[in-house]
Amino acid sequence: MEQIRLPGGESIYSGYLDNGLAVLVLPKKQFLRTYAMLSVNYGSLDYKFQLPGEEAVEVPPGIAHFLEHKLFEEEEGSVFDRFASWGGSVNAYTSYSQTSYLFTTIEHWQESLVYLLEFVNRLHLTEENVEKEKGIIEQELRMYADHPDHRIHSTLLENLYHEHPVRLDIGGTVESVRRITLAELERCYYTFYQPGNMALVVVGDVDPRATFELVRRSYPDRAWSGQKVERLDPEEPSGIVKPWAEEQLAISRPRYMLGFKHDPIWQGEELLRVQIAMALGLRLIAGRSSAAFAQLYEAQLVDDSFSASFRGHPRFAHTVFSSETDNPEALHGRLAEIIKQLQAGGVEQAEIERLKKSFYGMFLGALDSFEYTANRITAQYFEGTPYHRYLEVLQQLSHQDVQAALADLLDWERSSVSILRPVNHHG
Repeated sequence: MEQIRLPGGESIYSGYLDNGLAVLVLPKKQFLRTYAMLSVNYGSLDYKFQLPGEEAVEVPPGIAHFLEHKLFEEEEGSVFDRFASWGGSVNAYTSYSQTSYLFTTIEHWQESLVYLLEFVNRLHLTEENVEKEKGIIEQELRMYADHPDHRIHSTLLENLYHEHPVRLDIGGTVESVRRITLAELERCYYTFYQPGNMALVVVGDVDPRATFELVRRSYPDRAWSGQKVERLDPEEPSGIVKPWAEEQLAISRPRYMLGFKHDPIWQGEELLRVQIAMALGLRLIAGRSSAAFAQLYEAQLVDDSFSASFRGHPRFAHTVFSSETDNPEALHGRLAEIIKQLQAGGVEQAEIERLKKSFYGMFLGALDSFEYTANRITAQYFEGTPYHRYLEVLQQLSHQDVQAALADLLDWERSSVSILRPVNHHG
């Protein structure tokens, strides 16, 4: 196994099984808990794909999420009950780009790990259980549709993107879920759930080599095609769909969201660099200790819900600002002034150096969160960004780099605003 030293003195041990599965172990001495996550490099974006020498396939959006639900189904008993009997808990989630199955436990971690590998590698589908699941997922989608955070974010992404599947709900739509067939579910499962397209992360007081050996011995023997799948993202125009959208919902206060669309042009360390530069830049605007936040807060334009985030991925990238506010237009005007001022030279060296120190501390502190660390290791393994170089890249960044990132990426020609207002009961 290869040993990669992390800042803070710990090491990640990584190796590959003969079948291609990446195994990454982060030993945590004297911690009682063990956390493991088996992830597939497959998410909601992947509904159009092609295998070598075959025709391109397009399936209804929402299949990755549907499969995640179905893998918890067994002919007898329940996956949840099995983990509970060992004193552990199990869960899963689907994102745009990955599906992850995870457990946390204090005892019986070896049995739990072997069973995690087992149930993710076993598909139990029937026409009947697929139809039943459609009803369950439909209810879930309808419930989310009325959730303010979900609604405003969905509208914003639909404003920013013409074709890219990031504009669609991770669970698909009620219509797309109804169209899903048993054959399509099987096709996606056997295409993407291949060990060479998966990664296992184990965090806890475990021996890396013994853990690797346990995984090697117990990994289910299935026929793997080992073929490299090509994901077919549509051509996305550089412009946005529309610059402003407003809706009404049964909420007590208006919500405001501003988004900027970026071209996903970065790979590897360059992507990590942009992620950190934008995180620093956005902290200057939405960070609780920033002058900008104080100004917006004192003007009563934002409250503690104000946030800013940059999503940078090899296949899509955007920045989002969000807050509850009594005056969305005034907030938009003031926020635009703040951003333009920073873009024009308002990023101060002393402020960036102070933020870098705080990022340094947060990074080291976050290593104690098993969930956060396992997620970071997995996402960055799939994306090819060198997680272990985070602090080195952070140290290299200057205030000019942060300013350049803000000036380059927060392009008003490619921005859109989404507003939710309370339903006006007075007609």
